[in-house]
Amino acid sequence: MKFPDMVHALKPNPKSHIQENWRILDFFSHHPESLHMFTFLFDDIGIPQDYRHMDGFGVNTYTLIKKSGKAHYVKFHWKPTCGVKSLLEDEAIRVGGSNHSHATQDLYDSIAAGHYPEWKLFIQIIDPDDENKFDFDPLDVTKTWPEDILPLQPVGRLVLNRNIDNFFAENEQLAFCPSIVVPGVYYSDDKLLQTRIFSYSDTQRHRLGPNYLMLPANAPKCSHHNDHHDGFMNFMHRDEEVNYFPSRYDPVRHAEKYPTPPVILSGKRDKCVIPKENNFKQPGERYRSFSPDRKERFIQRWVEALSDPRVTHEIRSIWISYWAQADRYLGQKIASHLNMRPTM
Repeated sequence: MKFPDMVHALKPNPKSHIQENWRILDFFSHHPESLHMFTFLFDDIGIPQDYRHMDGFGVNTYTLIKKSGKAHYVKFHWKPTCGVKSLLEDEAIRVGGSNHSHATQDLYDSIAAGHYPEWKLFIQIIDPDDENKFDFDPLDVTKTWPEDILPLQPVGRLVLNRNIDNFFAENEQLAFCPSIVVPGVYYSDDKLLQTRIFSYSDTQRHRLGPNYLMLPANAPKCSHHNDHHDGFMNFMHRDEEVNYFPSRYDPVRHAEKYPTPPVILSGKRDKCVIPKENNFKQPGERYRSFSPDRKERFIQRWVEALSDPRVTHEIRSIWISYWAQADRYLGQKIASHLNMRPTM
């Protein structure tokens, strides 16, 4: 439910159209579950060198359904074969200042030269029966699954081997949507995923039109039956009489061979806070894994953000208390730079 407000806070000020730290720090000061995200955003990896050297993380938890009907929770990870590389602030100013499209040009030139960028696809899986065995909720998108307990398993790869011919037609009209899944992949009770299942397709209908799934950039490449029919800007020729599901006249329109297993619940379903928030453990562990110079850069970025003149004393105190709960020495160092006393 907080997703639209989060996007508003991260976007530019609606009055000045300037992105400002005080708005971001104000909104997220109400949400300590954001700390883990900020250990990535304010870390050295916060400014990727280019697209080829970026990890891809699915964030949301889906389920994989076996032919037997057994379901497992799954997270998807993309790892670049050329490694992860980032820019520090002075490098970003130099590179971005000389060419604001440097990442796009790097990707385009690499593909044109035949140096095709490649990502390996990995998954992590959890048996839903083990969902309560962790000190956090596996369906909480603000947490990552420990790789030492749940190792990454290689399952595929992605290679970009062709540059697009028309940027608007093939890129600007793309409509990635987490609600579109294939048999064998299904959703979970991940709160953010449940919101995205609705919000992405709703936004794409507004942005691209009601029949955006007919556009070549979004239409499936394999033979596919759907029951979409008519609507504004419809250009599909359908020489068929059956446009409903199921049908005894069309063998493709039949029930799923491997249906999604039912979930057995007891008690009442309510909208409430995630019981095992554990918001400070993973941020603290990640910060302590940094080298000393990396820690110092992380601290300096936070000091700079909190030094925004419109950030109030109350908001600074809240952030210092958050970081002190993640790591006592981190909270003390940020407070010292700001001439404040750390609070827990």
